[in-house]
Amino acid sequence: MMEFLNNFFSTSQFIPHGHCYLWKPELVRLHLISDVLTGLAYYSIPVMLVYFVRKRQDMPFRWIFLMFGTFIVACGTTHLMDVWTLWYPTYWLSGLIKAITAFASVLTAIELVPLIPQALALPSPAQLEATNYQLAKEIAERIRTEEVLKESEQRWQLALRGNNDGIWDWNVKTNEVFFSPRWKEMLGYEDDEISNHLDERVTRVHPDDFDRVTQAVEEHFAQKTPFYTTEHRVLCKDGTYKWILDRGQALWDEDGNVVRMTGTQKDITERKKAEETLSNLLEELESKVEERTAELTIINESLQAEITERHRIEEALRESEERFRAAFHQAAVGIAHVAIDGRWLLVNQKFCDILGYTAEEVQLLTFQDITHPDDLNADLQYIDQILADNIQTYSMEKRYFRKDSSIVWVNLTVSLMREVCGEPKYFISVIEDITERQAALRDRKQWEEQIQASLLEKEVLLKEIYHRVKNNLQVISSLLSLQSAYIKDQHDLVIFKQSQQRIASMALVHEKLYQSQDLAKINFGEYIQDLVASLFSAYEVDRDAIALNINIDDRVFLGLDTAIPCSLIIHELVSNSLKYAFPVGRNGTIHIGIKKNQDHQVTLTVSDDGIGLPSNFNFKKIASLGWQLVDALTNQISGNLNIQGAMGVECQVTFTLI
Repeated sequence: MMEFLNNFFSTSQFIPHGHCYLWKPELVRLHLISDVLTGLAYYSIPVMLVYFVRKRQDMPFRWIFLMFGTFIVACGTTHLMDVWTLWYPTYWLSGLIKAITAFASVLTAIELVPLIPQALALPSPAQLEATNYQLAKEIAERIRTEEVLKESEQRWQLALRGNNDGIWDWNVKTNEVFFSPRWKEMLGYEDDEISNHLDERVTRVHPDDFDRVTQAVEEHFAQKTPFYTTEHRVLCKDGTYKWILDRGQALWDEDGNVVRMTGTQKDITERKKAEETLSNLLEELESKVEERTAELTIINESLQAEITERHRIEEALRESEERFRAAFHQAAVGIAHVAIDGRWLLVNQKFCDILGYTAEEVQLLTFQDITHPDDLNADLQYIDQILADNIQTYSMEKRYFRKDSSIVWVNLTVSLMREVCGEPKYFISVIEDITERQAALRDRKQWEEQIQASLLEKEVLLKEIYHRVKNNLQVISSLLSLQSAYIKDQHDLVIFKQSQQRIASMALVHEKLYQSQDLAKINFGEYIQDLVASLFSAYEVDRDAIALNINIDDRVFLGLDTAIPCSLIIHELVSNSLKYAFPVGRNGTIHIGIKKNQDHQVTLTVSDDGIGLPSNFNFKKIASLGWQLVDALTNQISGNLNIQGAMGVECQVTFTLI
């Protein structure tokens, strides 16, 4: 081995390389400098490669840089060996170094062949710049998306708190379900009373609805339906069931498996009740529709006849329109169309005859031109009212000036024609010549004044007659009172006093007629007040013992032929109650009532709560002048008498006012 090394590093076997250059200084110097600079350059390049690789830990293919460094260092060493062998011919060592350099070169070249496609696949700086730009955009978009998601999350939280519908979110893989507070509140639960598990939802579905709900979920999971939607009943905390509208949307992964489903729950109980009510109404409606269909069939048949009739009527209307045009110009009264500003637009021949103008002359005038000044203001006021739509039409008597300046009295009737939009179009005026009638009215007014004076004289005379009859009846009553002073028999005295009271009641009727504004009728309510007051005074009744209750309709007015019989009937019945109904020491009440219905039937009632009548009482068989008078007077006014005497006495007389 030592001999090999000696031979390997021996310099005596060969001549230095400089001899090949003949030791020419310039040539030796040229090779010396070139090899030294090349060797130094080769040594500096691996140093920079190693520095670059150490700083760029992310650099791909780092090992190839190390192989290049080894190859370059070997190349630099061969150049330095060329400088060495200029003077020291260690060619074996130089050859070994070249062999090492060759090995490193060949190995690097071999490794570089498969590496070239991979290196070519690396992005270029322009591609890297574009990639960096796209990455920056994606980062900015991601930041914006995160902000939107954050805002969406805030809105989601607000929606959960403010939405009136219940919200649920089902994680299909874990069967965990998020229920919003409103979902729980809808079923009557507090937030902490329901766990976040699918069973909380499933077990509350009504048994009759469970299969339908399950089928709807399965069909949506199988993507047969775009949305999950059902209407079913759910159990509430209080044991009742509510109808809900349940809607949801599933989310599938890349393999088509459902991962979650989110939805809402809305209380539709009131709607279902309304639908049930509506269903009942629809059934009733269908029944009525069937009935109505049968009616419409009949009506349709009649409509066909009506349509035929309408065609006939339209034909008749056309004929009527022609007759109307003829009638307009041939009418016995004046007819005119007048513009809103007062111009005569269209007039018939009768109107021209009334005023003495031709149609052309009238159309050059306005109604203001020919209206008497004293009548113009009233006419204009009516026009303002009809234009303001306060009245539809008006009539008035007014004066026109004829063409010869004479005055003609007319009865004017005006109505307004309007456009479809409601704007005034023109007036239609009907003018009737009433000049002769005005003269007749003046004569009639004088005749009416004469009749009024005659009626006034007769009214004064009639009042005088009532007054004298009343005075004569009072004289008779006074004579009976004076005569009764000479009667010793108490029975006869009672008869005299009763006759005196009856005459007083008749006199009171004439007094009321004398005082009444209507000389033919009296207010019977006021009369009864005075009549009963005089009876209570005549019989010296203690008002604390016997009360009086009067209930009389204010609408009852009676004439003389009815008032006198009714007054005598009341006189007899009240007198009987005062004399017989309340023995000494017994208190009570007398009721008097008069009612009149819409058929002019009057019911007169006199009753008391006294001792009543005997069980066998029959007024037709009793020899009593009072009951005979009541019966006769009732027949006189064509009335019916009904007497009840079980508890107190009630007499009811019913008659009809003529």
